[in-house]
Amino acid sequence: MSIWKSGSDRLFNYIFYLPFGGEGSFRRKCLDFARIEKGDRVLDVCCGSGVLTRLIGECSGCSGQVIGVDISQSALKEAKNLQNQCIAFTCASGENLPLRSSSFDKCFLSFGLHHMDRQARQKTLQEIGRTLTAGGSLFVIEYNLPEGAVAKLISRALVKLDTSQEACPMLMNANLTEELQKAGLTIKRREFIGRGIIQLVEAGK
Repeated sequence: MSIWKSGSDRLFNYIFYLPFGGEGSFRRKCLDFARIEKGDRVLDVCCGSGVLTRLIGECSGCSGQVIGVDISQSALKEAKNLQNQCIAFTCASGENLPLRSSSFDKCFLSFGLHHMDRQARQKTLQEIGRTLTAGGSLFVIEYNLPEGAVAKLISRALVKLDTSQEACPMLMNANLTEELQKAGLTIKRREFIGRGIIQLVEAGK
């Protein structure tokens, strides 16, 4: 998650990831989707406490470069416990990344967009596009509104439990792919997990 959770929010996280076998197992499903290779240069925007960032580092190894970025100082304090010679963390907004253009092969944005208003989402997606190399890919993990009645009900319930005011409108409008394209990115792949409640999207520069 992009915003550091405390107390009841951690309980929400536990319940959310339970059907996937825990947060670590869920994150590995996302990594399998992204096909991280040794030597990849990877940016993790809205990295939170660094769980996904650490797993990315294990895949790319020290021959690559992995940087986690988050605006929350408290989240990064936890994340920096995972920092090593292969992984670095920095405090910054996704709307203004202090990173060189065309410097990353891949970028992750996991449950970060729904914490932003539409304008901030566009700026963040454009900034990510700027940091990607030609042919690079952004991997977005976000909520989805599935077709099935039961799954749709569960999806709506989860989003309403989320602390973000933007999560519900973003889900109901189903505008993630549209916003990616508006930011100049091309949809390459889109998969659904958890009965369609979660979407994994690869968007290319």
